[in-house]
Amino acid sequence: MPPDRADDVEPNPSSNHVTAQFRVELPSGTDCALLESGTGGEDITQDIVWLDDDEMCRVEVTTDDGSRQLLGDEVDDGCVCPTFRHHDCVTSIEAFDDDALIVSVATADREELSEIVTSLRDLGAAVRLERIGHSNADPERRLLELEADDVTEKQFEAVRMAVEAGYYERPRRADLGDLADELGVSRSAVSQRLAAVESKLVTELFVAESGEVK
Repeated sequence: MPPDRADDVEPNPSSNHVTAQFRVELPSGTDCALLESGTGGEDITQDIVWLDDDEMCRVEVTTDDGSRQLLGDEVDDGCVCPTFRHHDCVTSIEAFDDDALIVSVATADREELSEIVTSLRDLGAAVRLERIGHSNADPERRLLELEADDVTEKQFEAVRMAVEAGYYERPRRADLGDLADELGVSRSAVSQRLAAVESKLVTELFVAESGEVK
């Protein structure tokens, strides 16, 4: 029988939710049948099943060589997939390449998204945001998606800290000095990391509004 989920929550229906795509590198030493199946793949269907009280991962995938494979392995301590089940979210493994999973996540709010990232990092996984967007049922509402392929781990961490600390609120609840203390770096380093992400965001906004190609 599967273990009780102490953090089970009631569904939180939302037509205005957050969607994100992450690149997740598993902790060193983790056995993952999917990553071991080749150098890359897509069109993935994955589930966690219980067989004789053992938690097993089952995956169907089309690998880079064009073959369709059904894979399976016992879930070990470094497996990231069970982590998502402890959160109020919908996830899908979109693809994999080399040593990373490309995972899409939909959840009701950014707070839950941040908690998911924290849980994955607590497990020892390296998590990098590749895209984030806001969905709304109103077709008249504009949608902006930030392509974050060039956002580094340090830049994302600085932005996450800034948002959580209230740096972008008016009036601000934190300044660069507060963020620098939390991150253990100089004020200049924090400023440069935030500025890099802000520049990308402004560029994406301009492209979305003008229709021009970068």
